[in-house]
Amino acid sequence: MKIPTPNQSHFRHGLKTACAAVAAYAITEMLNLPQGYWAVVSVIVVMQTNLGGSLRAGVNRIIGTALGAVLGALGLALFGTHPLALGLEMGLCILFCAYFIHLHESFRMAGMTAAIVILMGNQGHSIVWVAFSRFFEITVGVCVALFFTAFVWPSRAGRHLKAGVVRALHDEAALYSILLSCRHGEDCDGGDETSAILQLEKTRERNHLLLEEAKREPAGLAVREQITVSLFNFTERIAEHLLSMEHAVHHEDLEELHVFVAREMDLLAQTTITAMTRLALAIGQDRPPGHVEDVTRSPGCGCSTCCPATRWRW
Repeated sequence: MKIPTPNQSHFRHGLKTACAAVAAYAITEMLNLPQGYWAVVSVIVVMQTNLGGSLRAGVNRIIGTALGAVLGALGLALFGTHPLALGLEMGLCILFCAYFIHLHESFRMAGMTAAIVILMGNQGHSIVWVAFSRFFEITVGVCVALFFTAFVWPSRAGRHLKAGVVRALHDEAALYSILLSCRHGEDCDGGDETSAILQLEKTRERNHLLLEEAKREPAGLAVREQITVSLFNFTERIAEHLLSMEHAVHHEDLEELHVFVAREMDLLAQTTITAMTRLALAIGQDRPPGHVEDVTRSPGCGCSTCCPATRWRW
């Protein structure tokens, strides 16, 4: 497994998170909150590498905290603080949150908050005070995290999506090359093919998440980011075609066809892989990708893709 090399963005994110955690703890000390460390925990949970991701995590944490505080307080009010009652309350709250988690991701956080409120309620404090203090401490941490994300080395999800599009094009070019090797049969490595498909699916999943986070950002998608979204849709169509091609490559009834068009497929593949690689480099460097050289084929083929008179221009 390749270990990623830390870059400037990693150091910035670490430093920004540390500063936000110190600021959140300082605020809880000034407000004399009893368990200020929950604000620090919230900062660590909410701080993402981009504003859209932090907003999503922050909203989920606040909603989940509110739900959990209400559930925990309700359980204490109904069943009391007896050890067996505490177990019953926690079990019911976790069951409730697990049942409704399909409605919203915040129910995952609600179960943990409910458990904290129930356990803290056993220490002789007012139920309302315990529930409100947990909610307030966590809200302080969320607000501090969002402030640092938005104003200290701000980063937009749309910009990260551009890097994701570049990764997707490289992954698709690699998978395409492997699939064409499998077309010949003897050069096929099932392990490499599986790894390439899994890598592409991982990149696609990450890009889908980045797109959703970009849409949540207050300023919306800038013009350049809208272009990135169009490129994202383009890579998605390529991925779908490659997965369909993967099925055709291993279809026994098509083996004769593979042999018949072997030369043409090799020429087309070489140009297609070159085009995807050049496009990925151009997107990463913010420059026009230029053109791909002609693909030679026998005269009179009538194919606009392979005809020598045709140039691929971007």
